This record gives sequence, C-alpha cells and structure tokens, in this order.
Amino acid sequence: MDFRLTEEQTKLRKQFFDVCKELATRRPPSFAGLEGAYDTDEGWNYHLGCAREFASRKWLSLGWPAEYGGQGTIMDKVFLSEATGYYDVPGVDIFGVDMLAPTLLAAGSDEIRKEYLPSIASGERMWCELWSEPNAGSDLAGLTTSAVRKGDEYIINGQKIWSTGAHRAHWAFALVRTDPHADKKQKGITFILFDMKTPGVTVNPILYMDGGHLYNEVFLDDVRVPVKNIVGEEGQGWAVTQTLANFERSSLGAIMAMHRQIEELVKYCNETKVKGQPLAKDQLIRSRLAQLACDLWAAHSLAYKIVDAQSRHQLAAFDASAVKVLSGELQARVAQFGTDLLGPYGQVKYSRWSPFEGFFEKWYQQSFILNVAMGTNEIQRNIIAWYGLGLPRMK
Repeated sequence: MDFRLTEEQTKLRKQFFDVCKELATRRPPSFAGLEGAYDTDEGWNYHLGCAREFASRKWLSLGWPAEYGGQGTIMDKVFLSEATGYYDVPGVDIFGVDMLAPTLLAAGSDEIRKEYLPSIASGERMWCELWSEPNAGSDLAGLTTSAVRKGDEYIINGQKIWSTGAHRAHWAFALVRTDPHADKKQKGITFILFDMKTPGVTVNPILYMDGGHLYNEVFLDDVRVPVKNIVGEEGQGWAVTQTLANFERSSLGAIMAMHRQIEELVKYCNETKVKGQPLAKDQLIRSRLAQLACDLWAAHSLAYKIVDAQSRHQLAAFDASAVKVLSGELQARVAQFGTDLLGPYGQVKYSRWSPFEGFFEKWYQQSFILNVAMGTNEIQRNIIAWYGLGLPRMK
C-alpha cells in the first residue's frame, strides 16, 4: 500500500487534530483514557460534550453510506481516531460508533439501520457491550444467558460481567442463547439490542483497587425485549459477533496515545538532569526509548494495513488479532518504561515532584487489562496460528 497522504487527506487530518487539540483544553482535571469518560460525572459530561461537537460536524458517521447520513471514507475515520487518541479526547463511543454501527451496516436489516444509526450519528445514545459472563469469557460461545421467545418478545435471564461503561450507557447490544439444544455451542446464539432502563436490568459496579469505576456486572431478570431488536437472524448471532470483533481491534486510538506518551517521555528525558547530565544521555534509556518507538511505528503500520484491507473488504480475522496483541503488549511496555524511568516520583500525583500526576504508575497497573479484554492474547495467538498460518489445532 501507498502510505503517502493526498493533499486533501493531509488538510482533513490537520482539521481533526486542530479540533481535538482545542477540545483537550476543556478536559477535567485528572481525566485520562477510557476510565476518565466513565468514572466521574465530570468526565461523562465531557465525553457527551465532545460527542456533540463531533456530531455537529458529522464526524461520528464517517465512512457510512450517504443514505444513512454518512460522509467521507473509512480513512477519514482513521484520521479522527488518531486525533482523539493523540490528545486523549473522548466523544467517539467505542461501542456505538466503532463497533455497533459498522456491524449494523454489515449485518443489520434496513429497518434496524434506520432505527438505530441516527442516534449513534447524533451522539445522543451511548452503548455498552454485554457479552462476557462469569463462566464465558475467552470461551464466549459457552454463554448461558437465555432468551425465551413469547409472542413478539424475548424474555431474557442471566448475568453479564466486565461490562465496560454499563452504568453510563443508554442502550446495550448483547449475546443471548435462544436455542439451548443446538448441536454446537456456537449455534443458537442471537445478537440483540435493548434499552438499559428496561425493567429487570440491574447494574452493579466492579471497582478497581484504587476505586476507579469502569467495569460492571449486569443482571438480567425477566427482561422483555421486542423480537424486532435482533441483528441478523435468530440463532445466527455468532456470525454477527465475528463481524463486530474485527471492527473492535484496529487499535489506532491507543497507538496514537502511545505516540504522545513517548513524546512526553522524550521531553522529560531531555529536560531532567541526574548528576548534572540529562537523562537523554543515558545509553540504556536511549536504547529502550528507541526500541519502543520502532515497535510503535511497526504497530502503526500494521494498523494502517488493516484499515486498508477493511476499506477493500479484504479484512482477515487474524490481521485484527495481530494488531490487538502487538498494541496491547506494547502499551504495557510503555507503561512499564515510564514507571521505571520516574521511579518513586512516578507514584506522586499532586506535587511539583510529579511531572505526570501519577499517570504512568496508574497506567502500569491497568495495562494488563489490554491483554485480557476483547479476547485474551492467548486466544488471539490461536486465531493467528489457525487462520493466519494454517497450523493444526491441538487435539
């Protein structure tokens, strides 16, 4: 592929970055990453405000067909993702805009697209994903949440867990089992949408050790959902799931966030002296920074390759798995390096001795999540081996 941007693309990409740079000035104190949008009321309101700003420019529907209010190309959406990631600006609902919308366009009926896409494009409806269960995480096909059809409704019972932002979301997309007697566990699963305010939906927080609130467990007790809310065909939700999973894993926002982090670490090394010499003169530090930068550009190139393949409808599942593994493990290494570099000062949050307000210490604690969420890296390596390299499955 040709990595050079056209003059028009360069101009548009700059516009995305300029707008996000300005939005970043409105960021609440101590706001950082995905948790920043969901943890506090201030962060959530900032997220909604950014969403409204993007919606007013029709940036939440980039790459959609014009008949559903879309404009631009998938590459334009990539530029926006790079800008929001670099400046740590929320506003693009990862579940609604990045995951559900392209899935509806790929697998939803015209009726369901017209019902749900407008509220995603306007930033008025935020979503969460109800997939994992206490006994069905990496083995998602083992889910047991049941949906029994009665007339024009499903009655849903079960429990979901590790549901990001469920305490804030307006609606959810969920996987439920509509045929418990299917001959294979991947069969009989249905992909369905419902309002989080539906009677019978209970959300309980799962807090981080530091009290941060991103994850939740969700109990579904006799939740009645219209049959018309299914995406695809009844019992064929597994195929819809695979479509959605590939849209979830391009990782460009996270990659650009790492670019910014490395730039800030380089600046810190140039400005901070130990025994009269800048840290940037230390050969070990220079070597570790250089290796991280090289690996980061490799991840960036792979992400661009995936977007290019996706734009030509040639995306392979193992491509998305590869960038998910590479970017997730790289984020953990960047966080570890930042923590090592700062030492005890990295654990201080509110002091003149705290150059990053404890960011790297906190990010180091959380970075392992990236190797577990969205399918563990062990599962992703299996996908790469089986579908990418053609290796045999273990018996």
